[in-house]
Amino acid sequence: MSNRQSSLAPYAGSMRDPDPAAARAAARKAWHDQGIILINPSWLPGWADRKQAEILAEKIHGKRGGK
Repeated sequence: MSNRQSSLAPYAGSMRDPDPAAARAAARKAWHDQGIILINPSWLPGWADRKQAEILAEKIHGKRGGK
């Protein structure tokens, strides 16, 4: 039997489901290394904090489409 590999094998790593812990770690690293703020509103504990983050994002980037 031959050992055949799919032509899509090089892309398999990028086809996985997102890892929330890795996203949070990447956001933390971006903050510490670059001073870049990346916040997923679901990381914030309360409604008021999430709303503040959304207000700031809309102020900088404009309203989200498709909401």
